[in-house]
Amino acid sequence: MHGWPAQFTGDEQKSRSPRRLPTQPDVANVTDHAVAGDSLRTELQKIRSCLQEAWPEGCSALDSLARLDERLRMNRLQVAVLGQFKRGKSTFINALLGDALLPSAVVPATAIATFIAWGPVLAIRVTYSGDRAADEFRPVTTSEAQDALRQWVTEEGNPENRLGIARVDVQLPADILRDGLVVIDTPGIGSTFQHNTDSALRALPECDAALFVLSADPPITETELAYLAEVRKHAVRLFFVLNKRDYLSQPEQEQAVAFLQAVLQRGRNEPIPYPIFPLSARQALAAIERRDRAALEASGLTQIGQDVLHTLAREKVSALDASVRSKVLAIVEQALSDLALRIRALELPIEDLVHRSQLLRDSLRSIEAERQAAHDLLEGDHRRAIADLENQAEQLRQAGSRYFGEVVERAAPHSSGIPDLAVAQAALESAIPAFFEGRLTDMAAEFRRAVEAVLARHHERADALIAAVRRTASTIFELPAGPEVAADPFVLGPAPYWVTQRWSNALMPSPASLLEWALPAKLRQARVRKDIAAQIDALVQRNVENLRWATLQGLNDTFRRFAAALDERFADALSVTEGVIGAALAQRQSREGQASSELQHLRGIAERLSDLRLRLHQPASP
Repeated sequence: MHGWPAQFTGDEQKSRSPRRLPTQPDVANVTDHAVAGDSLRTELQKIRSCLQEAWPEGCSALDSLARLDERLRMNRLQVAVLGQFKRGKSTFINALLGDALLPSAVVPATAIATFIAWGPVLAIRVTYSGDRAADEFRPVTTSEAQDALRQWVTEEGNPENRLGIARVDVQLPADILRDGLVVIDTPGIGSTFQHNTDSALRALPECDAALFVLSADPPITETELAYLAEVRKHAVRLFFVLNKRDYLSQPEQEQAVAFLQAVLQRGRNEPIPYPIFPLSARQALAAIERRDRAALEASGLTQIGQDVLHTLAREKVSALDASVRSKVLAIVEQALSDLALRIRALELPIEDLVHRSQLLRDSLRSIEAERQAAHDLLEGDHRRAIADLENQAEQLRQAGSRYFGEVVERAAPHSSGIPDLAVAQAALESAIPAFFEGRLTDMAAEFRRAVEAVLARHHERADALIAAVRRTASTIFELPAGPEVAADPFVLGPAPYWVTQRWSNALMPSPASLLEWALPAKLRQARVRKDIAAQIDALVQRNVENLRWATLQGLNDTFRRFAAALDERFADALSVTEGVIGAALAQRQSREGQASSELQHLRGIAERLSDLRLRLHQPASP
């Protein structure tokens, strides 16, 4: 990267005037490298043409290819900063950029993946899910940009992504981005909030290279190792950063690095390709603010700049080529597998096709029975989850009634022995929100973990069903088994078990009757206490019911969406197998001449795709 570190180049960005964010990314900085991906882009265009011929009605693979083509056109290498929550990823990125652009906090902060690319002026674009138009913002300073980002990408400003944001793009005139490097700030995995992990997993297909951030507290967890296995499937370049080195003595640092190297090496025949870089992102950012080069060197950031960023700069063309090539190959392999089935159905003797079609229908009926059984199991788990919710709600009601009764007893004594309603009211106003917010957090986390564990089992069962459909067709039609691609992890969605609550905390004292005032003090005391207890029960019932109802709606929606997703995947698999065979049989029976023409056409497409697959396996020329 030319001129790195950029943080000593001045403060000229503070005087930039607002300008509308362009619809397309600025390409002025990539013209020198535009030829790098031309060869692969040519192959990609040929693949798109093949798929359009084979599936003129359209297919999802065409959209994926279009996105990959755009990546090559822009010559952008997307480097994700990944890791467990609170490892210091956002602070690390701020240090790389040379300014405190991204919000950071002592609690899990990043909730939405943020893509940071070069641009002539500071600019932010917020893209939403659905039909809502994107928001564009032109902050004058990075401090203003951080305040804006805090509203969109943090758990505090946008809890559980209630704003429905799909992604946030930032343009920044930082030197390390000038040559087409795009840095992705991702949510941390394994935090209290499962949706943060979901968002991090969704960002993985976007990354070409990765900086995996670890720290010494603890050095590495099982959650991180599992996540790292997923990262390796997507990133063609992988680097490790051991953050928070300032918390360790030199011997402790060396011990931590040695331990991490041993863990990362475990089960691998070849050595890990890059060393682990110790770093104090906090000290690096402080050194940048003071313009202290010696402190910056001591923080470890300069070494990362020289050994990691410069490596990525040198290898950007090959890394981008390898990343896009692997993604396109997966698309081609799946397309060839689907084409092979269509061709086989058209080239078999019609009597043989009829026989195999019947075998397929019979086999798919048994798989359909398994799908129905999977639905029944899912519905059973749904009912059990509802029963668990009712049990938790009842336990919360009982605990609340006991607790608030004790609160009133402690806070509202009276010389006459009759509780003072005004004092009781004040005590409840303070105690109810604190009690329910704490219980809500615990209940939400526990309930979500339980539902996720249940759905994970059903997700595995769904993958097995879809694979069985394809394997069955391959076996009956004597074709090589196609690639088995698991679906993306099911995302529970925004805030299914969390509700912003306006707590009911007001007692409703009724005016005392003349008869009540005439009662002896002891009886009057009992009457008032009974009335307060009844009203506390009513308050608890109202608050718990609000929570129970909101949770129930989220629960029902989650299971409904999961069942719909299962049906959609199953229908897609059937359309590639039974649907294709049925269409081919109808075509053969009614228009044999046209079927022969279609067969030659599909064979030609498959031959071209096979040739393109061989070309994709060839590495890019230096």
